[in-house]
Amino acid sequence: MLHRNRIAILLIALGVLLAAPALASAQGAAAKPDLVVDRIYLNPAGNIAVDIRNAGPGSLPETAYRSTESFAACFVIMIGVQFVDYATLWAADPNKALRNPGGTVTYVSPIKIEEPTAVRVWMDITEQVEEANEGNNIKQVLLKPEPAKAPGGDAGKGPGR
Repeated sequence: MLHRNRIAILLIALGVLLAAPALASAQGAAAKPDLVVDRIYLNPAGNIAVDIRNAGPGSLPETAYRSTESFAACFVIMIGVQFVDYATLWAADPNKALRNPGGTVTYVSPIKIEEPTAVRVWMDITEQVEEANEGNNIKQVLLKPEPAKAPGGDAGKGPGR
């Protein structure tokens, strides 16, 4: 009888030990946001524009919109290794569209480019947002400005033609 009691106690203890990590894992698996750069392009005025989306299943926490610079969630625009522009989420997304999964926002930089340039955007560079996927926070594209068109559509025509 004593032997059976020990086995029962051992099995119960083993069950508790095995169940604890499973419960902790289930509790820690709350849906997280995932900030991604969908598109980097030039707007008609030649400014760098960035479309950002919350691709995750979870909402962006309110803490992502802190206005204190040292703790603000932010992104940078880079040309080569140089940071040429920087924006916090609270400035780029004042209506908090990114709070919701699927929410999008477009940020237009004051930076203009006039020749083909590789432009990189790095989301959440300060790692203030715990995301579903931290490996997709950088996107780079080659932007090519359109050549300027002559007024009246007479480009390439000389006098007397």
